[in-house]
Amino acid sequence: MGCGKSAVGRRLASLTGHRFVDSDELVSQSQQRSIPEIFAAVGEEGFRDIEQRTLEDLVGVAGIILSSGGGAVLREVNRVALKKLGIVVWLDSDAEVLFERAMRSGRRPLLQTENPRETFDSLLAARRPVYQGLADVSFDSTGVGLDEVARRVLEQAMRFHAQRG
Repeated sequence: MGCGKSAVGRRLASLTGHRFVDSDELVSQSQQRSIPEIFAAVGEEGFRDIEQRTLEDLVGVAGIILSSGGGAVLREVNRVALKKLGIVVWLDSDAEVLFERAMRSGRRPLLQTENPRETFDSLLAARRPVYQGLADVSFDSTGVGLDEVARRVLEQAMRFHAQRG
């Protein structure tokens, strides 16, 4: 949450000529409602079910740069789908930076709590080990501009792909 997945993803798509896909946007389009509206209507588990179907539908689609929701990795089936989709990149950043970015939009259903910072810190602590275990490539974007992040992530991904052969 707040790491710049969508912004960096769009830049990567521009650099590679691939199509940018945001799984949250696909979920929202499929339900004809915003993410907060979906959470309000069906709760987090219902949202995760829709998100899972969305990711499964993308398996086998070539030539995309995917930005997935930060919580997608919580389900094993989604982790498997992400690995099938291609190289998994984890964009990390300083917790302060991530929290500030996440709060900017005011549209993060999981942070609509009495203490958003405590909630954020708890989510981040639970998710970071999962991100670390899943990622083929990781990059700490603290203090790095989006264009530079995209360029360096692309370089790392190309190296990873060459090594995987």
